[in-house]
Amino acid sequence: MKKYLIIYFLFALASCSNFLEEYSQDQAYVTGYNDLDELLLGNAYMTRTDIQTYQWGTRDGVYYPYLHFMADETEQYTDGIDYLSEASCFTLFGYYTWQQKAVRNPDGGDSWDDSADWNALYNHINSLNVIISSINDYNGTTDNDIQNISRIKGESLFLRGAYYFVLANLFGDPYNPSFAETALAVPLKTTPYIEDIIYTRSTVATVYQFIVENLLDAEKALEGIEHKSLYRVDVNGVRLLLSRVYLYMQDYENAKIYAQKVLDAKSSLQNLNTFTDEEFLNPSCPELIFSMGSASIPENIAVSTSLSSNDFQVSNDLYNSYEAGDLRTTFYVVKDGGLIYLKKMNGNRFETKDLSDNFILRTSEAYLNLAESAAFLNDDNTAKQALNDLRSNRFASDLYDDSKVNNLTHDELIYFIRDERRRELCLEGHRWFDLRRYNVVLEYPNTKTLKASYTYFELDPNTYSYIPSAKRSFVLAPGDPAYTLPIPQFELEYNKGMKDNSRDARDGFNESL
Repeated sequence: MKKYLIIYFLFALASCSNFLEEYSQDQAYVTGYNDLDELLLGNAYMTRTDIQTYQWGTRDGVYYPYLHFMADETEQYTDGIDYLSEASCFTLFGYYTWQQKAVRNPDGGDSWDDSADWNALYNHINSLNVIISSINDYNGTTDNDIQNISRIKGESLFLRGAYYFVLANLFGDPYNPSFAETALAVPLKTTPYIEDIIYTRSTVATVYQFIVENLLDAEKALEGIEHKSLYRVDVNGVRLLLSRVYLYMQDYENAKIYAQKVLDAKSSLQNLNTFTDEEFLNPSCPELIFSMGSASIPENIAVSTSLSSNDFQVSNDLYNSYEAGDLRTTFYVVKDGGLIYLKKMNGNRFETKDLSDNFILRTSEAYLNLAESAAFLNDDNTAKQALNDLRSNRFASDLYDDSKVNNLTHDELIYFIRDERRRELCLEGHRWFDLRRYNVVLEYPNTKTLKASYTYFELDPNTYSYIPSAKRSFVLAPGDPAYTLPIPQFELEYNKGMKDNSRDARDGFNESL
């Protein structure tokens, strides 16, 4: 059997010799497809970690946690907090207030390495490149071998497409069909070997084409393959992500087709009228299709009336978007006095979460993808039916009235679907990416200006407690360049000439305490 030397490639390298000297310990020999499956599970899927908090700069095993704080789903909570120094709002200040340097904290220092997510995702991609290039050398002699080889290939292609999708939406321009051929996304690295070259950023069109090709090939490979577990993707998960990608590309025909494919295979929803568990997002939820990674939200957003040192809560803006009778204000986000806390996903410090808060696929998204794509294709009846199918499982049975949706005009329907997507998929990693794509939808552009307020605290030497000293507010207009993160400085230094994403300095304005 041919042996493959696997060397995990990191993008930014000074030279091959320096790279090999630093990373030569990361090697393994593959002698069969089972070794590739182990590499897939151990190095290619997002890791699940016991470390949930990212206060005080902790980032081990946590993937792009700031995603929940750049949009309009959270806000700083300042009442009744005993200790605020370097809590999560301090650490995430630069992301929360859309600073020119995203990792900046209020004191002007850096909260953490700005390349953490870039490196983590590209490391996974590098492992996937090895697996994908190697798996075709195995043909299999039994039906079990053949199915496993196909499954490994399909899972790997899905993950590579998924990671490039995340990278493109963090560090690249949103997909605008009019400018996708010239707008910049991220570098494409598809080979399993080390290349001592200077990398450049591929265009948005090129990266999205690569994502779609990977996902379509994954669909073929996983068709008819038995689903191993919630934590290993199957063909239905591939189709749901394809539906989302096509939606971002404003390819509504394909988005509709793939959303319907998902629902044809799995349409189950949790009716909140009969829900009795404490936590909606749990592994037994009938809506779940796939999850990878773990959750950091419960340690950094209020999940009960006891905040500890957490100083984020669910935003009033999000909570107020729910209607009377909506049971999601009982099981998703809950208001108790002046505090709005997250109940949808709960957890304790240093406890591994069973589900991710950034990469989770469930059937409710398929209903919303179907509704949005159908509406843009002027198929309002299909869109309204999909909305009613979802919402009838979210409202108290005696209060739900489908005329709320059925009486919407076409234009009202478009915006209602967006609002419903915000309510249903809140704090699952969608909202920031959705706002980005709404900015470039020509016919129905985003018109919402975001606002983030930050209260500064100082230590009172007499009481040894932190007291409010100033409050500043920051705004983000639709289409602002800050909707795209800067390229990590590490990459710019090693890949001379790589273009960065420009962001303006943002000082904010004073508000009364």
